[in-house]
Amino acid sequence: MAGSRLLMLLGVLAAHVCCIGARPTVRNIKTHSEFTKFLKHHAEVTGLPVVIDYYSDGCGPCRMVAPHYKKMAEQFKDKAVFAKVDINFNRETASHQMISSMPTFQFYLFGKKRDQFSGADTNRIMSMTQQLVREAETKNIEVTFEALQEFYKEHAPDKAAEMDDKKLQDILTKAGKGGGPGHFQLVKALKKKYDGKAPKTRARAAQAPAGKGDSKAGDAKADAQAGKAKVENNKPNLHLATIEQMEAEIKKRREEEEDKKVEAETDDDDTPQFPIYLPENRTLIRGAEQVVIIGSGPAGLSAAVYAARAGLKPVVAAPAIGGQLQGKGVDVENYPGVNMSTGPNLVYEMQLQAAQFGAVFEQEMVTLLDISKRPFTVQTNDSNIKAHSVIIATGADSRWLGVPGEWEHRGGGVSSCATCDGFLYSDKHVVVVGGGDAAMEDALVLARTSASVKVLHRRDAFRASKVLADRVLSHPKIEVVWDTTVEAFEGKKIRVLPNGLTVELSEDGSVVDENYTKMRVKDIKERLDAAGISYAGVKEKDELVKVLRGAIAEALSPAVADDGGGEPATFEERNALTRVRAKNVKTGKVTEIPASAAFVAIGHDPNTKMVEGQLELDSNKYIVIKPGSSRTSVEGVFASGDVADHVYRQAITSAGTGAMAALDAERWLSEQGYCSPAA
Repeated sequence: MAGSRLLMLLGVLAAHVCCIGARPTVRNIKTHSEFTKFLKHHAEVTGLPVVIDYYSDGCGPCRMVAPHYKKMAEQFKDKAVFAKVDINFNRETASHQMISSMPTFQFYLFGKKRDQFSGADTNRIMSMTQQLVREAETKNIEVTFEALQEFYKEHAPDKAAEMDDKKLQDILTKAGKGGGPGHFQLVKALKKKYDGKAPKTRARAAQAPAGKGDSKAGDAKADAQAGKAKVENNKPNLHLATIEQMEAEIKKRREEEEDKKVEAETDDDDTPQFPIYLPENRTLIRGAEQVVIIGSGPAGLSAAVYAARAGLKPVVAAPAIGGQLQGKGVDVENYPGVNMSTGPNLVYEMQLQAAQFGAVFEQEMVTLLDISKRPFTVQTNDSNIKAHSVIIATGADSRWLGVPGEWEHRGGGVSSCATCDGFLYSDKHVVVVGGGDAAMEDALVLARTSASVKVLHRRDAFRASKVLADRVLSHPKIEVVWDTTVEAFEGKKIRVLPNGLTVELSEDGSVVDENYTKMRVKDIKERLDAAGISYAGVKEKDELVKVLRGAIAEALSPAVADDGGGEPATFEERNALTRVRAKNVKTGKVTEIPASAAFVAIGHDPNTKMVEGQLELDSNKYIVIKPGSSRTSVEGVFASGDVADHVYRQAITSAGTGAMAALDAERWLSEQGYCSPAA
């Protein structure tokens, strides 16, 4: 056993070779230590603002926003730094930052958090990033020694006469080495003192190691070489080392790698890439695309495969979310020929297959569809596409209850995506609302990590499939509450302190003096651990409470609340769900169910807003199609998937109707003479 362990450790050591490169487009932060060093590096060395995306692979909205996030990172490459944290792998950072919904985006400047929000609103990410970059460009400046000297000579000659080089350098050193917010405050103070006059500034340059032109570089290099020899002699002989020595060496090398990686920031982004729609590379038929498919779920991608194989060169216009299936981290068990796969994996394979046959992707939200004149117009945030035919496969979105507290607690405990946010409530008590397949899947996903799951259903029997319903009913961690509806979601308002601790707020906004002595020792330690506050050697509960109270008092003091630029920082405040008020529909009795999170799974509404007034819709806003086809009320416009199906709503039926739509579109285009000779 010892021999095999030694071989394994030798293999790990051999693998620890760093590949240093340029700063990546999007940095993947894998440990909390790396997260801390990353923020510190850009606060002290580059001064660049930092944007961080908290995500998981099973989160549909996370996947939707990923290509947009990467595009923004490319756009702001020299002005901001973009990173991402997978909460399933870097749990410590997610816990420390109290991430309660995904995707969540944080915005930092000089190591201080400026803003945070949850959701896939790309316009909001762009707006906040632009604002952060503008602030950074204003504050991330440097006053050089020569500029300060020249300023005093011109505007304060008497002062200049009193100052020698050391005093000038002391002023700059006090403001901060290499520039940054301290230099901004220096300029601000001088402007105030000298009637708006200030020294010249330049954009702050990242601190670099000594170069060839540095007079000290040669000595430093010689010292380094001598030191290197000494270090090499002190390194353990790995062939003679004990297991303990090798484990210590691995830990040391990992820490060294993290330090180097923060400085070099090697690219390890793994966002999948597919052929992108580029207007200049397209061959149009009579001034327009043959077919544009709106939607990238099973219906849209199945249509793309069939249309591409028919030589129609389809354009798939939709964010890379892949519809409802993309948000399902559960196993796909009812799609023929697919075993041991998840929703996101199935969608990825569909995208890959469509791309192989010639489909291209416009990964932007469609903002306008005009089918009133020909050719049709499909407008996205980036493009204006003309098309002879359109396949609408926009699917459906989660339906909400519309009860008091639901909107206020979204992102703070109320969610519609268990695979996105469920892990964030590990070992907590949670609620699922609904009685269909989606509710069953959510309950089973949550039961893997939550302390308990209560399923609230308004009827006395599930409408879900028997297989899923039986699994829920027999699961030891799941309790079903029949004949029950939600009256309201209730909770508390909390304030997030700079050290990561939270305090409860009363209705007037004052801090509630919580009785921490009633908390379990385990819970006190969890709060301290999440904030990274040491309590080494403290074992008694009373002493732990003192540590917690002291950390809260320190974080609330005005001296701590500084944004790094001489201005007071604003505390982040959030709503946190604590209970669900429920009502029995038969007895009328109202009860309060304690819960840290509630997941609403009560069905979906079709995404047909863009065609209202242009296509015939039924009373529930689903697109009306002609029997036995995918044709709509407008010639050349076809519909497939959940946008036209309120009965079956399965991935396999959506894929089938997607194939139908492509075949119908090909036939119609051929009849109208819009097909290319190759098709």
